[in-house]
Amino acid sequence: MAAKSEVAEFKAYLTNDDGTVKVRALNANKEQFDEIHKNMEEYKWVEGDFLLASYQKNGTHFMWEIMTMLLRGSAEYIRSPKEACMIDLFPLKKTDAVFPSPRVLNTHYRLDVLPKEFRGRKTVLVVRNPKDTSVSAYHHEKNIHSVLKKDYQELTFSQYLKSFMEDKARFYGRYFDYIEYMWSLKDDPNMLVIFFEDLILDPVANIQKVNEFMGTQRSPELVEEIASATTFSKMKEGKTSKLVDHSKLNEHMNSFSDKPTNMAKISEQMYRKGKIGDWKNHLTVAENEMFDEFLAKWPLSKEIKFTFV
Repeated sequence: MAAKSEVAEFKAYLTNDDGTVKVRALNANKEQFDEIHKNMEEYKWVEGDFLLASYQKNGTHFMWEIMTMLLRGSAEYIRSPKEACMIDLFPLKKTDAVFPSPRVLNTHYRLDVLPKEFRGRKTVLVVRNPKDTSVSAYHHEKNIHSVLKKDYQELTFSQYLKSFMEDKARFYGRYFDYIEYMWSLKDDPNMLVIFFEDLILDPVANIQKVNEFMGTQRSPELVEEIASATTFSKMKEGKTSKLVDHSKLNEHMNSFSDKPTNMAKISEQMYRKGKIGDWKNHLTVAENEMFDEFLAKWPLSKEIKFTFV
């Protein structure tokens, strides 16, 4: 994985092995980027761990909770923050103190820009339809930036949608480029693809798929308990800031925020609606027609059967 940075507004990139793919990194200053990047490069995979991959706002928190419950053999909510297992955000050398193995590491990066140590591992990929992804990502970025940045200039949804569809320089790159690459790995025996919408519509059957893939061999009763505990409304209530210790995460995040970080407040905003079809409340008729025209020309539309409503 190669990396390079630009000075003015700090920008860092991860690239694939031959340099043909460049994805903007999440990190906001050079010190933080260097620490996280160095940790990734030096990391040695721990057998028994799992990797959760998804584009942002595709159900990462949802699936991470499910996978970690399966690992621990309990439907109790996890009291440490998922972000401490997020290799994009939290230095891996600090992860052990919060989450010793076995654990579920998670990333929004496409796997070809990560070091080879992270490729070919037992990985669950969660995919959500692009219309709902655009809406959820809009609200997520608006909420996060309002907490982390003093001078945040809020975009309208229409402005944001144009960036979502076209801007390859976005953090993590475009949704469509991410899905194109990750979908190419779908037949790898170490990859399980789960659709966000399927998890909402039939949680027991899809959690059982994850249970079988991970080899956790949890009972049908526990799978049902996990399905019940991870409904959106219960997750939103159960994962409150009072129940999760964000102290180590706050300390790290303060290193690159321009105002004091309250990860508890940010975490509360992670759970907005979790619904299928909320795009209908945001896209105008013209924007939806534009989206449909784009999808009609996108090769994977014929292969991936998205659920939009």
